[in-house]
Amino acid sequence: MSSLKRIEVWVLLLLGGGAAIWVFLDKPVVEGDPQPIESPSSESAMVIHRCTLERDFGNARLDIELRYHNASPRPLILQPPDVKLLTGDGKEVPPFILATEKPPEIAVQTSKDVRLRYWLDKAHLQGTLALDIRGTTAEVKNATPLALEKMENRKPKTWPSSIH
Repeated sequence: MSSLKRIEVWVLLLLGGGAAIWVFLDKPVVEGDPQPIESPSSESAMVIHRCTLERDFGNARLDIELRYHNASPRPLILQPPDVKLLTGDGKEVPPFILATEKPPEIAVQTSKDVRLRYWLDKAHLQGTLALDIRGTTAEVKNATPLALEKMENRKPKTWPSSIH
């Protein structure tokens, strides 16, 4: 107990305790974390940043990168029935699901950048595609047909905001 009588020990204990408190209370901002919104903005609830289409022989995988503001009183898990990719005739396109990935989630009253994946057939690329998230709809692809067989296999094509 004679070591507790030394001032250096007390200084080191105080510095160590302060550092431990700082580590537990400080939370770094990680890219992709939801950002709380203080006031409602005039900006749309959904903004599509980029769409990437990658051919896989007779099919294609569509990645949609977007920012969504969840103004709902419940968290939003980005999977059906809340999130749907619809063709021009109203048919739903199946999502591309990997067993190792959890579907993205957006907390209440926050905005977050997310990526959604869909598995497209050749027929899906012949008309319009629209993304519907809880009633908010955005065009992903216009009515111009896209020839899947003219794309290189496994070579992604990226377009800003929507596929044309």
